[in-house]
Amino acid sequence: MNTTFFTKAFPTKLDTDGNNPTVLVIDDSPVNLDVVQGCLENKHYQVVVAESGHEGLKLAEAIRPELILLDVMMPEIDGFEVCKRLKSYESTKNIPVIFMTALNDLKSKTLAFECGGVDYITKPFQLEELLARVRIHISLQCAYQELEDSENRYRKLVEMTPDSIIVTVNGSINFLNTAAVTLLGSHSPQELLGSSLSTFVPEEHRDMTTLQMRHAMEQKRHEMPALTIELFRMDKSRVDVEATIIPILFRNVRAVMLVIRDVTERRLHEAEIQFQATHDLLTGLPNRNLLVDRITQSINRAKRHKCRFAVMFIDLDKFKLINDSLGHSAGDQLLQAVSERLHNAIRECDTLARIGGDEFVLLVDQVTQDLSLGKVAERIIETISKPIKLIDQLYTITCSIGVSSYPEDGDTADSLLKQADIAMYKAKESGRNSFSFFTRQMQERLDKRFSIEKKIKNALQDDQFVLHYQPQVDLKTGKIAGLEALIRWYTPNDGVIPPGDFIPIAEESSLIIDIGEWVLYKACEHLNLWHQSGIEIVPVAVNVASSQFTQQRIVDLVKRGLQQFKIDPKFLELELTESISMDDPENTMLLMQQLKDIGVSLAIDDFGTGYSNLSYLKRFPVSKLKIDRSFISGITKNPEDRSIVNAVIRMAHSLGLRTVAEGTETVGQVSLLAAERCDVIQGYYFSRPVPEQEAATLLRQQRSLNLDDIARLPDNPTLLVVDDDPNIISSLKRLLRREPIKIYTATGTEDAYEILARVDVCVIVCDLHLVGENGISFFEKVKKLYPRTVRILLTGNSSSDNLKDAINQGAVYKFIAKPWDNDEILDSLKKAFLHYGEG
Repeated sequence: MNTTFFTKAFPTKLDTDGNNPTVLVIDDSPVNLDVVQGCLENKHYQVVVAESGHEGLKLAEAIRPELILLDVMMPEIDGFEVCKRLKSYESTKNIPVIFMTALNDLKSKTLAFECGGVDYITKPFQLEELLARVRIHISLQCAYQELEDSENRYRKLVEMTPDSIIVTVNGSINFLNTAAVTLLGSHSPQELLGSSLSTFVPEEHRDMTTLQMRHAMEQKRHEMPALTIELFRMDKSRVDVEATIIPILFRNVRAVMLVIRDVTERRLHEAEIQFQATHDLLTGLPNRNLLVDRITQSINRAKRHKCRFAVMFIDLDKFKLINDSLGHSAGDQLLQAVSERLHNAIRECDTLARIGGDEFVLLVDQVTQDLSLGKVAERIIETISKPIKLIDQLYTITCSIGVSSYPEDGDTADSLLKQADIAMYKAKESGRNSFSFFTRQMQERLDKRFSIEKKIKNALQDDQFVLHYQPQVDLKTGKIAGLEALIRWYTPNDGVIPPGDFIPIAEESSLIIDIGEWVLYKACEHLNLWHQSGIEIVPVAVNVASSQFTQQRIVDLVKRGLQQFKIDPKFLELELTESISMDDPENTMLLMQQLKDIGVSLAIDDFGTGYSNLSYLKRFPVSKLKIDRSFISGITKNPEDRSIVNAVIRMAHSLGLRTVAEGTETVGQVSLLAAERCDVIQGYYFSRPVPEQEAATLLRQQRSLNLDDIARLPDNPTLLVVDDDPNIISSLKRLLRREPIKIYTATGTEDAYEILARVDVCVIVCDLHLVGENGISFFEKVKKLYPRTVRILLTGNSSSDNLKDAINQGAVYKFIAKPWDNDEILDSLKKAFLHYGEG
């Protein structure tokens, strides 16, 4: 900017009467005051400083400086408020104010000009720029002062000002400056002079503008508020302006002067600010603020017209996995694609909003009997689940939806959103990729959850948790090879709360992190106590929750626990669920290796319940696989469970891993596991979880498992009779009392499965009709579990189609009709034993 031109056009007091211009500097920073004061005084300005807004206001009225330099961020009252007050005082309202501030956002700049500032300098500023602007604005101020005395100066000022000035007499344009000519899109003032101002004012603003001008002419109001209107340009385009109407005498005629400022850019910035305040910047959808406003409007409309509407809370399933594995850029791309799909799938009267992360909300307005909310939810699920290309690969994303309705589920925006959110979590619990309607039972469940969360926090503070330990027994030696630490909660009022009632809630609320830390430290403390008391300790296994493993510095936590209680790392084992291991296998492998380097051992818990990638499993630095109890419970009677358990044991051994069978409760289960070379068992068969002192006693006494009790008995020769009629069993035992056969009996299939697990049975005689599982179903399973065993069925109905199918499929070797012939059954048993020997 050519400051010499401004100096010549508008001379300062320094040039006219020899008095140096006075500048008031208001800033609460002594450093800033010193810098600015020194700079201005070097240029011969008189400088007065104030260190607060209140002091500045007093000095401004007292000395009436030519210019005020004003900081924004000050204690007590900020610069915006100081400027407002300066402009409200008659004695200071015309003093130009230049803001000096580090605030550089559009909102602050807009507010500065709205408060009456003439300029805005952003800190840190160049001193040359400051001097130039000070000189300019002091020059302008002097020019304004001389305007009252000199028509010539007035015209120069009018021409130089960036604001458009139009003077009208009786509504006709009699004068306009160059800025006004440019604003209206004309090439010369002559083209506009004599025109009616109303031709440039759109019809919707015309009445208001005419009224304000009439008031000004009548001088009913000396200070008319600025009008924000639109004006037509010569090409019929529109421009946003802010017009101040001032009554004046123009060539001795009463006239109106309009000082017009083009605020198109400001309005655009304001519109942008408003958009940013009400919309999500990533997707362009309404944000929570606008959504709440729309829901509130729907509530008011529904109250008036007695109608309904619904709120659908849409949450993407496992979005975090995609975001973490593919990166935030791919995550943003996915969110944009989902928002576009949803926007194209809804009605114009509905509102779709993104309220954060991967959460969207759909306001379904004007719900009628013809509109099925269930079908709307299904359409959304179908729309989202279409494959999407991310980083040159197709991915399928699903969503869970919760639905709340007005007026049934709430009468405020917050309550409706809350209820829909609750219903959405119910949909997730039901397996995801589904929708759920809010019910009062959900609210009760949530209230119960919050209550338990609060109690958990209190329990941690009040030391209500204790650790129990369940032994893990080596099947080769029978000795206790380890202990698993299991948390128990003893409350003063509610008694014992089972882990299943609070652990899932703790995992959802992240309280599991605090619980996990407590368990780890308490287990280390007990190991230290046992060792100090002379007990030969064994490794203790501690479960690690998903959030504890991924969100917490688990490595540092383990190090601190081991160091604090002086525990050899080999006596601590961490159990990770299979799902944790596979959520983010690369990161999991890194953490696992860091833990392995410390010296602790690692095990995969609940193995078989997840979906493992074996290529990762072989790379994980783990030493054990724990077979889930759901498979162990069915190992004696379910061929599929038996096959899974055997396959896991063989696979683990081939990878050099040990196997631990959880939930072993019967001798039959343990016997089969030992036969299949499972390494370790853990369950009620050997011991329930016991308190710390009892666990110490078990270790001190070196209690062990008698391996003879679980050894499978030989098959020379053995017969199993299964019948719920004691008379049938007695009859067969009498008939066979002189035969060299070891006879086992069972009144139902549950007992029979246990016997088969313990004994190599040669022949089974079973009644067809039993309580619970019938004989044919029993034999079909036995055929898969123990294929060599010969199966004879006792039945009173030999014409059954099921019986024929069982014989044809080999499940039944032979059937004997009731009542039987003794010779026939003896002959059948003889042939059955011979058949077994040949097999």
